[in-house]
Amino acid sequence: MDNTAKSAAILNGRLAEETTRRFTERTFRIFNDADHLSHLASKWKNVAADKAQGHMFEQLETIKFNYDALRKDSELFAKTTASMVLGTDPVDIIISDGKKTLREVQAKSCNHAAASTFALSDKKYAEMMRLSPSDQHAEIEKLLKQRIAAGTLKAGDYEQTLRNLKKDLQYDNVSSGGTTYQQATEATNQSVADRVADEFRVKSALTDMHESGKRAGNMGAAVAGGISAISEGFALFKGEKELGEVTVNIVLASAKGYATGYAVTALSKGVTHTASYYLGTGVASTLARSNAPVAIASGVVNASKSMIAFMQGEIDAEQLSDEISHTAITSTASFYYGAVGQAIIPIPVVGALVGAGVGYFIGNMIHQSGLLALGDSAVVKAAKAHRKQVEAMCLAAIPEIQRHRHEMEQMLSQHFAERKAHFTDAFSAMDAALYEWEPDNFMTGLTVINDQFGGVLPFKNFSEFDAFMKSDEALEF
Repeated sequence: MDNTAKSAAILNGRLAEETTRRFTERTFRIFNDADHLSHLASKWKNVAADKAQGHMFEQLETIKFNYDALRKDSELFAKTTASMVLGTDPVDIIISDGKKTLREVQAKSCNHAAASTFALSDKKYAEMMRLSPSDQHAEIEKLLKQRIAAGTLKAGDYEQTLRNLKKDLQYDNVSSGGTTYQQATEATNQSVADRVADEFRVKSALTDMHESGKRAGNMGAAVAGGISAISEGFALFKGEKELGEVTVNIVLASAKGYATGYAVTALSKGVTHTASYYLGTGVASTLARSNAPVAIASGVVNASKSMIAFMQGEIDAEQLSDEISHTAITSTASFYYGAVGQAIIPIPVVGALVGAGVGYFIGNMIHQSGLLALGDSAVVKAAKAHRKQVEAMCLAAIPEIQRHRHEMEQMLSQHFAERKAHFTDAFSAMDAALYEWEPDNFMTGLTVINDQFGGVLPFKNFSEFDAFMKSDEALEF
């Protein structure tokens, strides 16, 4: 796996984590709803089931509504007033978009439709949504119409109840799907409540992973396809590739980018939700904001690709070790520098992306330098192998150099010794010639000295010199 693909996976994971954070936050709300469902079963365990089921009914409708909002990427969410410690409030459930309350809901679940009809028709619930058990809805609607037609004193209240009656918690396109009286009653049992809570935890976590993964996959396809389009377009322009080959390569790169983006983000969400299960949503929320799950996920995905390539025989064990080492170092560096970047550049997404990019670059340099690695990097290994070759050549050359040097020293010693003897004899002859006034002997000594330097005297003896001096020839130096 090349470094461009690795860096794209890490940076795309960072970007996807920020753009899909809303899914994770909504999932944490559902986790809290699930925890509250289990808490209610424990709180009302000593109360008769037909009385306690009303609390379970409200919470079940809320958690189902919030799960549907998560699936549809809606800003809507519901919350019971009981969970907000507003037990005496006439409103049972509030539907909000995070900015304002959109709908107030009164929920009543009694052991038969007539009781539910009467309970829902109180004047203090004016224009609230009236929520009933889904299995009683048709009967309640029928009773309301009968009582309105009969002209009872509460006909006005019944009309308002009928106008606002719903068999499931709903707003716009988000719906709970409804809850029966039997389901609410069964949920008063602690084991049933815990099982339902776990089911919604798992479903919401998987939904977050899938929906976030899809969006990250689209982003990854766009990034990988864009990078491929540039490189492939350049190759097409240079005439190195045909249009058909370029098109196929871009499509394949986009597909790989989608798969990588989906896998990194889905896995990072899985890490976050696993942490939530073992450490609580508070710790998991902090962990998610730190982008640590992205670093872990991108490292796992990139390392998995290298492992698959190794098992398919595309790379050897040495290259596998090098790629996993590179992945570990660059992912860790991207995580830490991403946090630093976000602190230095307090702009959402931008700071983390810049920091992650710098971290990847630094991590790559650290790995290539061999200062930190799970074994030597390819560059370091090549350098060491080259050094060993040079060292072997040097070790073989040293004895030869020493031998040649010794021979040269011997030859020079012998050469200078011989020349020294010639110079000594020549100068002695020249001294004697001056003393005895023998010009020819002096000339003989000069000739010997000239011979040592490869020179030739123009005169062999004094007679030739004397004849030259008496001639009209010009003297040349």
